[in-house]
Amino acid sequence: MKLRTVRLLSGQAVRSLKKTPSVTSIIVVMACMIVLSSFMLVAVNLTHIGSQFQADVQIRAFLVPDLSPDVADRARAAIQGIPGVASVAFVGKDEALQRLGKQLGQDSFFLGDLPRNPLPESFDISLIRADVADEVAAATSEVDGIHDVRYAPKLVDRLVGVLRILWGITGAIAVLVLVGASLIVSNTIKLTVFARRKEIEIMKLVGATDSFILFPFVLEGIIIGFLGAGAAAAIVYAGYQGVVKWISSVAPFMPVVTDTSRLGAAVVVMLCFGAVVGLIGSNISTKRYLKV
Repeated sequence: MKLRTVRLLSGQAVRSLKKTPSVTSIIVVMACMIVLSSFMLVAVNLTHIGSQFQADVQIRAFLVPDLSPDVADRARAAIQGIPGVASVAFVGKDEALQRLGKQLGQDSFFLGDLPRNPLPESFDISLIRADVADEVAAATSEVDGIHDVRYAPKLVDRLVGVLRILWGITGAIAVLVLVGASLIVSNTIKLTVFARRKEIEIMKLVGATDSFILFPFVLEGIIIGFLGAGAAAAIVYAGYQGVVKWISSVAPFMPVVTDTSRLGAAVVVMLCFGAVVGLIGSNISTKRYLKV
């Protein structure tokens, strides 16, 4: 197809956007994409919160009393090499006593009267995922120089169970919302093509090639999907920024996603999704009316 023809058909597609069916399609696409993108943000934040909670799960490994620094270093390296371990931090006796004093608060006055520091040295072990806590704890207890391993297995099991349920529900709903939005957007664009079926039939009867007829309709479908997704992205992005500010003031401890790069990636996904669905819907619908 010549460049001049492409320009002509592109102009025709843009002019067609001003017609009522196209405007209606853009509005419907926008509404569907708002629902889909809002749920995407909820899913992203649930995953982020779950990851933060898992990162907070720690195992504490107490060292054998009076352990030499060389053995302690080897023990730390061995623990760091266990699958599922994110990091290992050494906690000396003085730091352990300071932590205990903060936990006791006003009741910590007696710590200053102790003849010596009775607390052992230890390692704070952070995990990549909470569901590997049992395996990491068992492997850590076998490391030379480790006297005892402590963590809260019941709490970890509950956390893992809750996260699995949340992720399962989120995944199932995400599939339903994605399929529903795809069908609605595709069918809406099909209605736009259906409203101009006579125009397609006439062009076909006077000898226009399939590609000549198909191009402006497919381009219009892509633009409709892109514009609807773009409008939805702008609305959801602005709304999300307001929600983040509100959560930060009401519940500052809640680890919501504020990384603009991740939000930008979500916007790109929305735009591509809208354009692809518009392409598919308009392509299928137009080809149906080319068979005359």
